[in-house]
Amino acid sequence: MKFDKTGLESTIVQFSILDHIMHENDLVLAGQWDYERVTYDYKFEDMTNGDVYYLRVPGVAIEGEVESAHAVIKLGKPYLGKHYYPHGVEYDEEFPKNILNTCYKKLDMLRDELGAALQKSMVSVAEVAKNVTPCKKEDSTSNAAKIMKDEHVTMVPVVDESSRLVGIVTDRAIAVSGEPGSKVEDVMENPPMTLSPNMKPEEAARIMNEHRLTELPIVEEEKFVGLVSYFNLKEHINA
Repeated sequence: MKFDKTGLESTIVQFSILDHIMHENDLVLAGQWDYERVTYDYKFEDMTNGDVYYLRVPGVAIEGEVESAHAVIKLGKPYLGKHYYPHGVEYDEEFPKNILNTCYKKLDMLRDELGAALQKSMVSVAEVAKNVTPCKKEDSTSNAAKIMKDEHVTMVPVVDESSRLVGIVTDRAIAVSGEPGSKVEDVMENPPMTLSPNMKPEEAARIMNEHRLTELPIVEEEKFVGLVSYFNLKEHINA
């Protein structure tokens, strides 16, 4: 039996997202895959008579190969079968109402969780960033320190008249300098790296974790557009 209009069929989702949600909902990939196709199984038993059923959600890779981190899967129509030992699973059956109700509830849950995950995956790193006030090279370090205190950051971008990022100043650099009346240009440094505004939060967090960085500027066409912290990225990812 195939289920129509579940909201799952034709859904396009990254394999890593799909696999996580299916696993959380007890649908097992097991050996039901090759490099182009997947089938997730939810096995359950009718407690009234011991009959075993399989709810199956199929999909096909439209980008990459299955189990690749970058593979993209298009889901097909879910279907239900009854297991007959030792012959296998039959799909052309009349299924009990309680079994169908269980399937509909499970499919509704999958639809809602996949929808929420897809919505979340469309967020870019720029949408998680803070709009921190930049400073200029000729500004005093005390002004940069005030921005850090007021806006709760440890790094302030340094820009030119065209808003191009020309450097950064950190709380550590100001502390090490210790010279009253010093200028930002005396302590500014090149950012260890920058992030693209279209980058996904997960990728940005991975990069920052690998390089042990807590904050990084976001730059588009050399212009500063925001500052993102590793804490805010992880908070978004785990929400």
